[in-house]
Amino acid sequence: MAIARLISAVPPERIHAHCGDGSSPKAGDVVQLDQGFTFPDGRSGGTVYCVAQDGGIKWGADVYDSEIQVIE
Repeated sequence: MAIARLISAVPPERIHAHCGDGSSPKAGDVVQLDQGFTFPDGRSGGTVYCVAQDGGIKWGADVYDSEIQVIE
């Protein structure tokens, strides 16, 4: 699974309220890339999940490619 770093804030409307432990995304968080897609505005992006060291999901969100930096 590809790994990336969040490099900008994610607006609340793109954070998945139904998953995670209630943590909020912040720049610098390391995320796993799940599924890529094209947003309605035509820009590319995907679903990402921030996973805690114990394996639990901290948060999930839909992000633009420009909001992450792939590191693996």
